Amino acid sequence: MILENEVPFWTNEDGKIKISNARLIGFLELNGFIQVELSPTNYLLVKKEDNKIRKSSEDEMIKFVSGYLLSKRLNKVYEAFVRGVSNFFSAKKLNFLPLVNSPNDRDEINKSILYFNNCYCEITIDEIKVKSYDQLASVIWKNRIIDYDYVHKKSNEVGQFEQFCKNITKNDSERLLTLKTILGYLLHRNKDRGETVAIILYDENMGLDGLTHGGTGKSLLAKALSKTRELVEFNGKFLKVDSWFKNQRLEETTDLVLYDDLSDKVSLESFYANLTTGFDIEKKRKDAYFIPFERSPKVIITSNYPVKGPGGSSDERRRFEFEIANYYDNEFMPEDEFGNRFFGKDWAILEWNKFYEFLMECLQEYLDKGLVKSPKINLDKNKFVFKTCPQFLEFANKHFVADKVLSKRFFENLFDKKYPTLEITPHRFYKWCQIWANENDFILKKLQKGGEYHIKFQKKDDKVDNITKEVV
Repeated sequence: MILENEVPFWTNEDGKIKISNARLIGFLELNGFIQVELSPTNYLLVKKEDNKIRKSSEDEMIKFVSGYLLSKRLNKVYEAFVRGVSNFFSAKKLNFLPLVNSPNDRDEINKSILYFNNCYCEITIDEIKVKSYDQLASVIWKNRIIDYDYVHKKSNEVGQFEQFCKNITKNDSERLLTLKTILGYLLHRNKDRGETVAIILYDENMGLDGLTHGGTGKSLLAKALSKTRELVEFNGKFLKVDSWFKNQRLEETTDLVLYDDLSDKVSLESFYANLTTGFDIEKKRKDAYFIPFERSPKVIITSNYPVKGPGGSSDERRRFEFEIANYYDNEFMPEDEFGNRFFGKDWAILEWNKFYEFLMECLQEYLDKGLVKSPKINLDKNKFVFKTCPQFLEFANKHFVADKVLSKRFFENLFDKKYPTLEITPHRFYKWCQIWANENDFILKKLQKGGEYHIKFQKKDDKVDNITKEVV
């Protein structure tokens, strides 16, 4: 008996086997092999199985056909197929496979979906619905499916991962809510809510002692997200922002891009286009294509330094910064506290279930409230220190006052006398004064009298006035 998807693609004329190219293409199509259009000149080979599709390749098609022929003991047809295989699978002939648009399996603006092996969950502000795949209305990418059998049984106990999140927010309910909305934002496969920001994670005590602090939990948060969404990680220390191929590891289905431990030489401005318009993808020896904003991945940055930017409102709109408490470090890690590693094969089933339930709760918080800000801890101070130096911050906070005319030369000499090894030029000293003024919401006025320069830190809401006789 020949099944519908087993239509012969060969003929036998007096013992001579001939394989029809057109029928072979038809056979592949009947068995789910098609193309997805990435751009007018760039296509992706995929295989459709039920209501799911996944990335495929010429090699898979060859193995599928040869496996079919061998299973049917069609040895002569198999021999003819082997002889002409390079001809049957040329790029031009594969272009005859049906071409379809990429599945639109992004989340809706007020709903998110987690796909598991045995079911999928629709998450809205008010409820979580567990559904079977025969209720799925449209085709999805197969790699959306989380390799886990979910059981919807809400536990009242706090799971290990949720406790970890509480620890790195100092058990502060306001900061925990911010972290939950961050996780919810990154889990939500939708760009219609207007939050075109990079999530930037820092350590609370970064650089205060001139050292970087590892093991605080930034990487573990990213790993948690990777257990639910497709995440591509780049080493931020060696990022080549000017390379044509910097995005070649991204795929149509990539949900999140992580730039881990971003170098202090890289500015957020390098990612502006990605945040607002999308990603240009250029892979070696392939046509370039573009992932538009609505289908593009969201951006996560971790750094041991305040991420640089041009400043101003445009820069502020594109960053959402959050400081993680230094509860953990390289000497005390989560596995020391909980007695096991998160996300490993030995992690208890109950903990996996609590983990996914917590992430669904994070999604609900985000869908309800959007990204919720919480007060900064050391970030403003750290930004100033990295733009100047710790000694200048201490000096400025001690000596500079508002609405008073100060001798620029007097304070330059005073600073040089106190910190002779720094060797700060007058130009740099004045530039640092400008930075201190901006950070403290002042306008720095440069005034001249009798051939000497003076400075005045004036409140922004004050009217500009003339120089007074009050000179230090």
